[in-house]
Amino acid sequence: MNISEQYVCTACGFNAIGSMPKRCRFCGATQESFLSTEECSAKYKVQYTPVNDKVKRLKSFPNLGYEHAAYQIETGERVIWIDCPSSFDTSVAPMDYILFTHSDFLGASNLYRQHFNSQVWIHQRDAVHPNSRLFSFDRLFEDNFQISGVEAIPIGGHTPGFTIYLFEDVLFVCDFVYSAGDRLVWNAYSNKPKTRLVGQKLPDLLKERAISTVCDVSDAWKYKIWKKMLDELVDREASKSEI
Repeated sequence: MNISEQYVCTACGFNAIGSMPKRCRFCGATQESFLSTEECSAKYKVQYTPVNDKVKRLKSFPNLGYEHAAYQIETGERVIWIDCPSSFDTSVAPMDYILFTHSDFLGASNLYRQHFNSQVWIHQRDAVHPNSRLFSFDRLFEDNFQISGVEAIPIGGHTPGFTIYLFEDVLFVCDFVYSAGDRLVWNAYSNKPKTRLVGQKLPDLLKERAISTVCDVSDAWKYKIWKKMLDELVDREASKSEI
């Protein structure tokens, strides 16, 4: 296997290191859906969308399958990414750290790490997932930590080491929950009972926090709207368990 080769699934955005897979290990797409990193970089660029003065959403343009959104935080001391775009675009601003919520979409983090000499951190329980096998990590964490004002809180659920992040008044939840119409739903591609159990504790975990914005797998929400939908989701689950 030549780990200098890398291919991107245009159906979902998954990066495969080494030889071109017969099928995408994440979405099952066939080889016709893959581009080499070089082809992908020529066709897709990383687009910035402001969330506030210090936070920007990062996503490939044009859309690269159902790629997860990543977010850039300018803390004043460092530039920190929460998760990583699927396309490799050397025109982006250099980042110091790439902190992952979980192992499903590691994007082109290995290429950004090498190009910008940045550090990549992930929870140790997600580092052993097969999706992570050929990616490079500089720190495997277990517990809560803070770096340049960014707070990490491992909660598990969707993946064993799923981690949410907070910076000032912004919460980063990726796809632990996501919107389906006018409601939130738990991520179905996981240990559903554990995800529900962890998710039901989220309102208490966030209760004392001064949050105004939630950044999820696709976009940013006003916290009051998102929190109302989260409470409704927890209430629906509680009603089911009582029946």
